[in-house]
Amino acid sequence: MAEKRYIKYLPPMMAELKELQQLGNVESVILADMEKAKCDTEANQWIQTATRKGLLRRAEMMGLQVLQKEDTETLRSLILAKWNNHRPYTLWILCDWLDGYCGVGNYQVDMDYAKYHLCIALELSQKEKQNEILMFWRNLIPANIVFCVDLNKNTHADVAVMTHDGLKSGNWSHGEIPFVDFSIYHKKI
Repeated sequence: MAEKRYIKYLPPMMAELKELQQLGNVESVILADMEKAKCDTEANQWIQTATRKGLLRRAEMMGLQVLQKEDTETLRSLILAKWNNHRPYTLWILCDWLDGYCGVGNYQVDMDYAKYHLCIALELSQKEKQNEILMFWRNLIPANIVFCVDLNKNTHADVAVMTHDGLKSGNWSHGEIPFVDFSIYHKKI
C-alpha cells in the first residue's frame, strides 16, 4: 500500500522503473514503522489505551515497583489505582474505588464508627489483590482508624439457614461451583 503511495507521486515513466519500485518497497516498511510508532505514542498518552511499554514507563515515572511477569491489564489496574488515589473522606468513595478495582459484589466493607475500625473482606476470587489493597489504602486511611483487609473464607453464614434439600433444589452455588458438584465430590470420598 505504501509503495503505491510513494509511486503515485512519480511521473508514469519513472514509476515503471524497478529501482524506484524497490525504493517504494523499502519506504513502505519505514512508513509502516513510523505509523505504528505514531499510533503507539498517541495511545501511550492515556492509561486506558497505553501499550505495555507505555505502562511500564509510566509505572517507573510514578515510582511503582512492578514485576515483569504481571500481565498488561493487572499493570494497567495498578497504575490506575495509584493515579486516582485521593483521600476517602466518605465510605462511599472507598466503596466506589473498590467497585472499580475488585468489581461490584466482590468485597464487603464493615465500618465500626464507635471503635474506629474499618475492615474490608474480599471474596476468594480477589485474594491476589489483598496485599495491594492493604498497602495502597494504608497510606490514605487516617492514622486513628484500625484498618484490615481479610478474605471472606467462611461461607457458613450463607448456607446455615438452608437445608440440604433447599440447597439442592435452589441451584445454590459457591462462586462458580454448583451445589451438585459438591454433593458428587462428597460421594466420591
